[in-house]
Amino acid sequence: MKIYWRKIVISFSVCLSAAFILFLWMRFVEPNLLKLEEISFQSDAFGGKNLKIIQLSDFHSKKFGENEKDVLEIIKKTNPDFIFLTGDIIDWQTENFNDCFSFWQELTKNRKGIVFGVFGNHEHRNKDFSLAASLMKEAGIEILTNEARKIIWDNSSFYLIGVDDPHLGFSNLDKALSTVSGGDLRILLAHSPEIFRQAKYKDIFLTLVGHTHGCQINLPFLCQYIVSLNYDKQYRSGLYLEEGAYLYVNRGVEETFLPLRFNSLPEATLITINPE
Repeated sequence: MKIYWRKIVISFSVCLSAAFILFLWMRFVEPNLLKLEEISFQSDAFGGKNLKIIQLSDFHSKKFGENEKDVLEIIKKTNPDFIFLTGDIIDWQTENFNDCFSFWQELTKNRKGIVFGVFGNHEHRNKDFSLAASLMKEAGIEILTNEARKIIWDNSSFYLIGVDDPHLGFSNLDKALSTVSGGDLRILLAHSPEIFRQAKYKDIFLTLVGHTHGCQINLPFLCQYIVSLNYDKQYRSGLYLEEGAYLYVNRGVEETFLPLRFNSLPEATLITINPE
């Protein structure tokens, strides 16, 4: 009987230690392992070469923290032609906009006119949403709200289209496309992959989104319950191709609600179009 209880105590201690180590990993290690993912595309609709884009999503910034500094280091190393922010740039609880503004200024320093973004659900839920929006504009981040820009680059051009947050129902893709014409490459920025069920039928080559955090605690049996999507929950992270259109779901820089990650490293994405 003593041996039996001794085995139980040892087994319980081992399980408890493993759970504690796992918690330390999820709380203090994985959230700080910002990974640069790299993908490339070929498109006949764009005549330029080596168009380099950095996609960043879901900062949930409350301060100018370590992950923000890591992002700036990645940008310095990759030297992208454009930087696209796909929503939740701030958190719904963000109050310290001075720190955020300092980060946005560093993000756009010597990069005026190449930093574009869209809003996510957390911007809309922040009580100082209007202040945040004005500070982003002042810092040099151009927010696209159901609109498009024709961008000339490397003797070619492409359309950059941005919609307001699809998750809360603020997106209007038809309005955003109303000024788009011709056969130029089309890139869509949105916060949530919920836009893709429309976008894949609109002659949009690449849709860039975030919102899911790659499930954040990425366990197959758990994801379907915790991923914050109203529908199309299969779009959790990475690259998808449907109806000839691409969707890329970025895992985000920071976490939402719980400061935990497992099997879903934070991410910045380097996208190259027409690599030589």
